[in-house]
Amino acid sequence: MINTMLGYLDVTIAVIGLLQGGFLCLLLRSEGVRAFAANRWMILFLCCLMINLLADIGDNFSSEQVRDLIVLFSFPCNFLIGPSIYLYFRELSGTPERAPWVHFLLPALVLNLLVVLFAVDGLSGEASVGSLAFLIEGIKGLCWVAIFLQACFYIYQLWMLSQVYFWQVQQQLGVGRRVIQRWVFVIFGGVCLIFVTVFVSRVVAFYIPEQMAMTGTGVAFVLVLFAMSYVIATQPALFVMADWPENIKRSAIADGVFDNKRAQDQENGMGVGVASSSEAARSLLDEDDLQRALTKLAEIRSRRELLLDPLVSLPKLSRAVGVSPNQLSYVLNRHLGQNFFDYVNSARIEEARAVLVLEPDRTILDIALSVGFNSKSTFNLAFKKITGETPSAVREAARSGTTLAADASEPPIAGPNQQHWTPKIG
Repeated sequence: MINTMLGYLDVTIAVIGLLQGGFLCLLLRSEGVRAFAANRWMILFLCCLMINLLADIGDNFSSEQVRDLIVLFSFPCNFLIGPSIYLYFRELSGTPERAPWVHFLLPALVLNLLVVLFAVDGLSGEASVGSLAFLIEGIKGLCWVAIFLQACFYIYQLWMLSQVYFWQVQQQLGVGRRVIQRWVFVIFGGVCLIFVTVFVSRVVAFYIPEQMAMTGTGVAFVLVLFAMSYVIATQPALFVMADWPENIKRSAIADGVFDNKRAQDQENGMGVGVASSSEAARSLLDEDDLQRALTKLAEIRSRRELLLDPLVSLPKLSRAVGVSPNQLSYVLNRHLGQNFFDYVNSARIEEARAVLVLEPDRTILDIALSVGFNSKSTFNLAFKKITGETPSAVREAARSGTTLAADASEPPIAGPNQQHWTPKIG
């Protein structure tokens, strides 16, 4: 009776997980060619979870021989979970793996070992010869040890890559840092949860029926899929970065170790390595090129459209100006006294400040989204940093007809740009 109830529970959990996984696969596939380079690995990860869930259904409606066949194909999929997420993070951080096939050698080896076991004596049966039984149990134990060692390796690599990705998110101003942190936390935490649950289930299986112990793994799969669906549904954002310059990629992930200070110094134009980069950028910009770049920047700022794009990035702006990312960074730092982050934010806040005064009925969140921010908290922090006041204080002062002390020496606020563009988020 208990086994029957557990069987129905496993099937119910598996069906829910399959529906969620299928929905996520379709959603990721619909994001287009540009995002598919990274999303293909996430789809592989989802397929691995779904195959495990299908195996749970098959365990309850098949014979022992069929169950062996299911294990033959489903168990190696567990060795694809870590590599698929690792390759996904590599694509996100702008450093795609040159030889991704290397990460699939271990799953292929495990599949071949299981084929041997299946051909000799099945995967769940008892061997008739003592030495053969010892060999079979040894191979099974080796496979389980390998999967947990592999999990530890990839979890460490994921942690290192996430630091690179977080730094790059700071350069792409339209995507809120908290949104990306939440997404990465769900993926990273989900992978950890899956492997911890599998490990605990294997230990518990020594004391209670294996079917009961392994039910927890199905629950873990469904929880991870639900968390991913929730984040994407409630906070749509493009999780694939723009075209990052090769020198930024190399400095951000040298020898597999992320150096946050060095990368940040590169963006701000500081440090020994960056000084030489700035000198190189200056040597490629004569006086006429410099004036053309400054004129183009002024033109872009007057139109505002590109700077209000929530997906604007240093490479994208440099292409619009007609210079390299290094040259643009040099011009901004040395001739405008701002880094890329401050330059774009100042244009957005300037537009938002005018809209706050002239359109008092619009919500602050709506205005924040319309000028390129993806969250109210990020907008408030940037507004406070640049103006010294909060958006609410500026609006209240305008409503009461008073003038803020901080604005006493400033000219009257001009109206918002006539070509004001409300970008589509997502």
